[in-house]
Amino acid sequence: MSLLKFYTDTHIDKQVASQLRQKGIDVVRCEDVGLAEADDEVHLVYAAENGYALITKDAGFRARHFQWLQDGKAHSGIFFCSDRSNAAIGKIVNDCAAFAQLLEAGVGTLDDIKDQFILIKG
Repeated sequence: MSLLKFYTDTHIDKQVASQLRQKGIDVVRCEDVGLAEADDEVHLVYAAENGYALITKDAGFRARHFQWLQDGKAHSGIFFCSDRSNAAIGKIVNDCAAFAQLLEAGVGTLDDIKDQFILIKG
């Protein structure tokens, strides 16, 4: 399993989790842990407490990220994709897998992703 592990909120298609798992990456979907109806704060708290980087398409997490930093709270990284189309599935999988592979190869550490808001672009 990868050093980098992910948590997806309800905005992320289940195919993202499935494809990342096929690549040997640890992924938990909010539905897997009974948080499908949870609000954004609950998603981020769960991810942070369990060492998961959050994957989302919810733009509200940008403000939440900065608020957390201002409040002195830490999280394990937020990967944000603004593309709401199905084409975003491949973008998300490729970018997240690339980060995981770089960490596995020793190019950076989990600390490099901690408290970061990472944009996934097309």
